[in-house]
Amino acid sequence: MEINIQPIPANMVYEEFGGNKYYRKGFRQVLLGLKSEEEIMGSSIYQSLIVQALVFYLKTILPKKDYWVPTNEAGLHLRLNDNMANDIVIVEKNKLLNPQSEQYSSIPPKFVIEVDLKIDPIDASTEPQTDLSMSYIVEKSGKLLDFGVEGIAWILTRNQQIIVARSRRNLEIYQWHETLTLFDDYSFCLRDILVDEGILPSA
Repeated sequence: MEINIQPIPANMVYEEFGGNKYYRKGFRQVLLGLKSEEEIMGSSIYQSLIVQALVFYLKTILPKKDYWVPTNEAGLHLRLNDNMANDIVIVEKNKLLNPQSEQYSSIPPKFVIEVDLKIDPIDASTEPQTDLSMSYIVEKSGKLLDFGVEGIAWILTRNQQIIVARSRRNLEIYQWHETLTLFDDYSFCLRDILVDEGILPSA
């Protein structure tokens, strides 16, 4: 679908890093007048419930004195023109010295968790057009690892998988029913959490 309209508004940019701008999923429909900006800004019920359930669980297993678990597209500033938004971050309290700051955090989180991709996955600049999904996961994960994050988990709802990056060399792939270790002795089984919350059926 070609879009020959005015330049893409800045608020359609979800993230910018590595010299690339990643636009919000659904931005093309907004530019064509098929959707409003508000319609593409939020998460689905499913995505938001997964985030809520996982944050609640993490708050029960992580020591309150040691960690915060921010959510709501927590902003992260890596360097000039490198800014990211994250669904869930695990932050060490002793490293984030100003929790009342109104700026994006410039402190590497301990761990990052994303639920699905919030970017438009199609690279319209190539012919034929290509899917950016996997390259986006790899590039963003690499940037976060270079920044000092210990690991990034990508929860994918379509195929009920979790892709985990802990180094630039290898990706780990888990099914939702498998137990995923975050760091130290902290781990979770996403399916168990979602069943316990009534988000998924027990059988």
